[in-house]
Amino acid sequence: MTLLRTFGINNINKLGKFCYNNLPTFRTQLRLYNTQQEVVVSFYDDKATKYAEKSIRPVTLKELMRFVQPSLNNTSTLLESAKYTRSELPVRLARRVKALQNLPFIVGTNPYIKSIYKLYYNSFELIRSFPENICDKGIDEKFAEMLKEMVTSHSENIPTLAKGMTFLLDYFFINFFKFSLSLFFFKGFQECKKYMSPEDIKNFLDDMISARIGIRLIAEQHIALHNNLNDTSYTGIIDTKLQPQKSIQSCSNFVKELCEVHYGSAPNILIDGQIDTIFTYVPVHLEYIITELLKNSCRATVEYSQKVNRTKHPPVIVTISKGKNFIGIRVRDQGGGVPTKDLTSIFDYSYTTVPQDDIIGGLEGQNILANVSKMAMQSGLGGPIAGLGYGLPLARIYANYFGGSIDLVSLHDYGCDVFLRLKQIDKSLEDLEI
Repeated sequence: MTLLRTFGINNINKLGKFCYNNLPTFRTQLRLYNTQQEVVVSFYDDKATKYAEKSIRPVTLKELMRFVQPSLNNTSTLLESAKYTRSELPVRLARRVKALQNLPFIVGTNPYIKSIYKLYYNSFELIRSFPENICDKGIDEKFAEMLKEMVTSHSENIPTLAKGMTFLLDYFFINFFKFSLSLFFFKGFQECKKYMSPEDIKNFLDDMISARIGIRLIAEQHIALHNNLNDTSYTGIIDTKLQPQKSIQSCSNFVKELCEVHYGSAPNILIDGQIDTIFTYVPVHLEYIITELLKNSCRATVEYSQKVNRTKHPPVIVTISKGKNFIGIRVRDQGGGVPTKDLTSIFDYSYTTVPQDDIIGGLEGQNILANVSKMAMQSGLGGPIAGLGYGLPLARIYANYFGGSIDLVSLHDYGCDVFLRLKQIDKSLEDLEI
């Protein structure tokens, strides 16, 4: 009854429906989590050392795409992709394990950092223990299924609406099942500030995120060879006929629902410009970036309305433009803008305008459902290091990965324009090493 009084029956119904729709994901996450808890004995286990010392074999985007072209009719090409993925991922995962082990001792003993270490170590062990000789389609299918489980266990790293995995759900499980790798990493690095310089933290996170993107691209590319077989617009995980307007609309619906659950209202999100644009890109990357930008704009708009006693929220306007080999997306809001003194810090890790007490306060209190939506609205929806203040830096890294950019222009006490520029994945990027 306390929850009903605190949060309201309508919002509980919304959250309940949202969670019910994602029960399969919950069950998978819980099963993987319980399984993985048995593997790691020591933070400084050295099994990964010999793999971490091996050289990475970078693969260009062109080579990665080559695995896809004849996949429907050429089993040998599928097996070639499997063998590369099986040999390369243990090395890359081992390097992430060693990077975590090389943190200052007191940081490595942090229980939240150790939880992330377990995720990477167990993924390394999972692939390392799989037979190296993937010689027939049956073994490859088992390998692809194992990769799917690994990617699911890392699904907190990139929120995709298609997989129904969001920080909201992660935080919901914090209170009922006592685990959330996203929050663990966030809390861990909040505490790391005492023992590491901002520059060291930035370098560590930059390296971890970039490496994670490469790991995920390689894994999901091979998984995609077993999916999308009847969808000619996909080349692995890359959609050659991606319609930004549809992706933005899906993200808009999600963010509005999240905003309404927490605040009780949300601004309309309008999409204009060249809405018939089609280009080639990785859909999950676009969804992540757009979700972060819209979430920031909606939150700012509602909170600024409350501050100035605005009775009606002005809309958030998303404008799409298309150039020769890139697209531009502008997100415009009237959320009060960013104070001039903070403009140089908005893309810094853990920068936020929210008081720290509001981030973690209430974790042990009774207002569980209120904190669910609050954390989701205030936090980055991105992965083990996602947390309050990590959303924009992560979005920028994803935009930069394929040669894009994010820039923000603020009019203090009025609003913000955020300009996203994404380069089309075409022949000009064929030599990009992953």
